[in-house]
Amino acid sequence: MMPALIERSDQLVNLTDLARRGSGLFDKVASSESDRLVVLRKSEPIAVVLNIATFETMLDEIEKLRTEVVALHRLGGGAANDRIGREELQQSLGF
Repeated sequence: MMPALIERSDQLVNLTDLARRGSGLFDKVASSESDRLVVLRKSEPIAVVLNIATFETMLDEIEKLRTEVVALHRLGGGAANDRIGREELQQSLGF
């Protein structure tokens, strides 16, 4: 499992618990008490549930990165050696 996916153990929920306590868990995420839930099936992550604010922030960051990439390419800085690694990208996005 990706370490950046989980910051605290209360962000994990197995599929059975989600089915039983779904409404309460969604309320917890919606109220920003928890910014995400990682849904597990057989101890493997299968989905992530985000609150709207976190999702919108992610979309904004992605759009900023896309804009920066377009600007770099237009300035002639789009060479292959300008690429960054996954860890650096995750860190720049706050994951």
